[in-house]
Amino acid sequence: MNDERKSSEGLRRALTNRQIQMMAVGGVLGVGLFYGSALAVKLSGPGVLLDFVLCGIIAAIVMRALGEMTVENPVSGSFRQYAHEQLGPGIGFVTGAMWWFYWTATVMSELAAIGKLIEYWFPAFPAFAPGLIALILFTLSNLLAVQIFGELEYWFAILKVFTVAIFMIFGVLLVTTGLFEGGHAVWFSNLFIHGGFLPHGWVGVLAAMSLVVQAYSGIETLAVESAESKNPGKLMTRAFRTVTFRIVFIYIGSIFVMLLAFPWTYIVSHTGSPYAMLFSRIGIPLAAGVVNLLIIMSGLSSCNTGLYGGSRMLFSMARDRDLPALASSLNKNKVPHIAVWITALMISVGILVTYLAPNSVYVWITSASAFASLWTWGVILVSELRFRKRANQGGRLLQYAMPWWPTLPILGLVLLAVALYAIVTSPLTQISVFSGLIFLVLAWLYYWFRLRKRDFAK
Repeated sequence: MNDERKSSEGLRRALTNRQIQMMAVGGVLGVGLFYGSALAVKLSGPGVLLDFVLCGIIAAIVMRALGEMTVENPVSGSFRQYAHEQLGPGIGFVTGAMWWFYWTATVMSELAAIGKLIEYWFPAFPAFAPGLIALILFTLSNLLAVQIFGELEYWFAILKVFTVAIFMIFGVLLVTTGLFEGGHAVWFSNLFIHGGFLPHGWVGVLAAMSLVVQAYSGIETLAVESAESKNPGKLMTRAFRTVTFRIVFIYIGSIFVMLLAFPWTYIVSHTGSPYAMLFSRIGIPLAAGVVNLLIIMSGLSSCNTGLYGGSRMLFSMARDRDLPALASSLNKNKVPHIAVWITALMISVGILVTYLAPNSVYVWITSASAFASLWTWGVILVSELRFRKRANQGGRLLQYAMPWWPTLPILGLVLLAVALYAIVTSPLTQISVFSGLIFLVLAWLYYWFRLRKRDFAK
């Protein structure tokens, strides 16, 4: 059979195992880690490590639940389709809409951060301009054949992982030997000076959670990619087993090294990325510039993946007649080009916001996207509970069944409730969360007045 055969949805199955795994890693490793981590440290000090551990546990549980359903039924609608089947068409529609909102908001925040990172070389350069240029470029790349997009993202992801690995190696040398600090090893001392491990108390840990949730968000894009993968049943099992561990290790490991290498007060008193800061401090300014460039490229890569994920969700919803059929149109490369253009147009709103408020836009939009991500994760866990219960009642043997069921998905829901409380109660993020709530209400109203009668008539 031809490896580039079409799926039942008309999309071309051309993504390989290595592309799928690195696309999933690359889509999550964006500016949220390389740039947003410094903002999270400012809110909670070294205690931000607890946020990364907690959110890493949540992400791992969600991905295990999603993997169970995806291996059984790999479709481009992914968790939207599973929510439709397990929880009803209304929840399915709203979940798809919220995830699309999540990716558009995420790409907006990534583009805003890229504008600030450009200031490393050009302090007077308008913050909105790099985002506008990037939006045009990755919109064009998303219109190419999916195998070209997958190969481009594969090498982007390789660069990101390489950047993190180099940072961790030099950071460990700095911490354990003092090689670049006159021979003075700091070990764990930076975790407990300048106010202790929790300088702002537990309030600070809660305040930073929205930024950390957003850093992990997007990992579920792996399931959306299944509809365009070769031999999805086999590849998805392998991908879910490895991708989650890699991402959690990279996040927690690199944040831990960063907090060991620098006093948290030093991190928040300098602009730019802590990753570039490390190389400047050890006397390699050229390397710091290269790292900053790699971080910008990682942001572009995450934006590219975000536009991919958002457009595929619109395509799936249009194909199921939840949205106008025009959004399901495919170009000659079997790419849903109308869905790509619609998603890009929505993202362009973020360029305008960056122009109007360049210093505040990142936190505003990030917290809004975090709310949308928590909704998606919660629906995935509830869908899995219903899916597994029905499978058990029917005596169905699953290929990739979640262990310790139902304890793990219930634990995940409890932790999600904690994260939601943190985002809603934080003065920094609670206002922007309302944008996510407003979109949620609008999605429900659209379903209620446009689609409910149709679904109940079936």
